[in-house]
Amino acid sequence: MKKRMHTPEGVRDIFGRECDRKRFLERQIEKLYRSYGYQSIETPGFEFFEVFAKEVGTTPSRDLYKFFDRDGNTLVLRPDFTPSVARAVAMYFGDEEMPLRLCYHGNIYRNNHSYHGNLNESTQMGVEFMNDDSAQADAEIIALVVSTMRRAGLENFQVSMGHVDYFNALAEEAGLGEDALQELRSLLAAQNRFGAEELIDTLHIRPDLKKALIEMPGLFGGEEVLEQARNLTGNRSCREAVDRMEQIYHFLKMYGCENYVTFDFGLVTEYSYYTGIIFQAYTYGSGDALIKGGRYNRLVEYFGKSCAAVGFATEIDALLSAIERQKIYLPVEDIKTMILYPEDLEETAIRYANSRRDRGLDVACIRFAYGKVLDDYRRYGMRNQFGGIIYFRSIDEVYAINLSNGSTERIHPFDGNGGETE
Repeated sequence: MKKRMHTPEGVRDIFGRECDRKRFLERQIEKLYRSYGYQSIETPGFEFFEVFAKEVGTTPSRDLYKFFDRDGNTLVLRPDFTPSVARAVAMYFGDEEMPLRLCYHGNIYRNNHSYHGNLNESTQMGVEFMNDDSAQADAEIIALVVSTMRRAGLENFQVSMGHVDYFNALAEEAGLGEDALQELRSLLAAQNRFGAEELIDTLHIRPDLKKALIEMPGLFGGEEVLEQARNLTGNRSCREAVDRMEQIYHFLKMYGCENYVTFDFGLVTEYSYYTGIIFQAYTYGSGDALIKGGRYNRLVEYFGKSCAAVGFATEIDALLSAIERQKIYLPVEDIKTMILYPEDLEETAIRYANSRRDRGLDVACIRFAYGKVLDDYRRYGMRNQFGGIIYFRSIDEVYAINLSNGSTERIHPFDGNGGETE
């Protein structure tokens, strides 16, 4: 017996109805992005290491898949779309000053630890809104996050919105060293509030700053949280962050999606390229966020273009899993047809199949094999997403078999000239 090869750890095959549902979901989301005026962009599956280097503030080097080309350059498999799109924008849209809306779709690769339970290869779809630093642009992006979740069929979900300047301003005023800052950021990003409080208690900082940092993760909720955050500190940058979030919420009301949005001042990300709002979308039964994003006004400048930007990435595999756990129906139907025929009717079957394809239908020709019976093909069709069978038993005896309900009827598919009967 030949040895069966399996996939490496962290990747998986997707096929059958699961693959059909994923493709359907991707098509629906792409239509949504385009309805907001976003144009498609594709970036390479691997880039030079510098695109995702530490200076960019993206995925840590230890989590990258790195390799070398024949000239000795260090390359990495794409772990994140945003830096790739930023590089492309700097290259091809360097002189564009008007608003630029881009959307993408593809796989990313991260060298995760197996015990995290995350796949090392996953599919992302997302958008990037360039050359607009307004609160209106932020609101459009968050409204599109809400629309993405709803387009997937979800109704019970929440989008948490924070602002990196609130935490960064407090940390700067407290004079936190690099090690303490990174540790605290990691604890907050992991939503380890108790660990964060223990660390803050050990810091030698002013009591009012210690109080603000400890209470900050608890600032979570509706519009009333904004005033609480404003009164927690007199730091100017913190208050400007609150003002910005208030402006965004004003525009979100125009989109009619404010009920899906909560404020979370404890929301912190380990990606250091974010410069303004950050947000994450969750639904019940899903541990990690299904959509993540934020504003990153300095990232594109790293690649040579001064450019305000905001965007998000949708984790398609995680979104599909959430849909399945909530038993949300995606209207993926078994609509392809099997043309089943004996060998002596091969020409007839092929001509019939071509006529159906010309009408935009999906058909597959299957020759009736020696030793098989009709029930073998019924079971085969049901295993492989066929909706029905056109069975040419002879040139004059043709049957249509509905695999969903098992019904069979005799039909007359051709006229005397070989064309379809009207």
